[in-house]
Amino acid sequence: LPTVQINGVVWAQAVVGNTVYVGGNFTSARPAGSPAGTNEVPRSNFLAYDLTTGALLTSVVLDANAQVRTIEATPDGSRIYVGGDFTTFGGQTRSRIAAVNTATNTLVGNFTPSVGYHVYDISPTATTVYVAGNFLNVGAQLRERLAAFSTTGTLLSWAPSVPDREVAAIRVSPDGTKVAIGGKFETVNGTNTFGRGLAMLDGTS
Repeated sequence: LPTVQINGVVWAQAVVGNTVYVGGNFTSARPAGSPAGTNEVPRSNFLAYDLTTGALLTSVVLDANAQVRTIEATPDGSRIYVGGDFTTFGGQTRSRIAAVNTATNTLVGNFTPSVGYHVYDISPTATTVYVAGNFLNVGAQLRERLAAFSTTGTLLSWAPSVPDREVAAIRVSPDGTKVAIGGKFETVNGTNTFGRGLAMLDGTS
């Protein structure tokens, strides 16, 4: 099937309706079948294409100034959350995480958390956005590689401690009561996991 091509790598995709959102580390896009360097248009680390035709959606231009590592849609598909290494997204200041309204493909203006370092994965529910990565703070607040936000970007009190190494994957259960995390860590909340990289957390406490 024809699919838009890029000049780098793709780390994440999310499908909402007939739109495929793509994030990674690239600077241009071109139609399927076009050799590299021909028919290219600028796209910095983020683009969208049509699921049926594979054609680039020229109306979606939300460039990131550094790579995008994760894209996750809300359960109802009304938003996608984008995370990575960037500090600007869509021409606006966004510190490693941004929210996009999928009906208009525009940034959600009030979702502006300031995550201190790289975001590797995101798992949203209808009310809460769980985030994992290699950061140690959100704004002035201590958050050791895990954080949770409301849909308005407010930092929540959920704050498990992962002090030693990054959290690369996060998934919340459908009812929101449990959060599974994976990565390179060996300690969670002061407890050795007796092996590297997997833990289950309470979704509220």
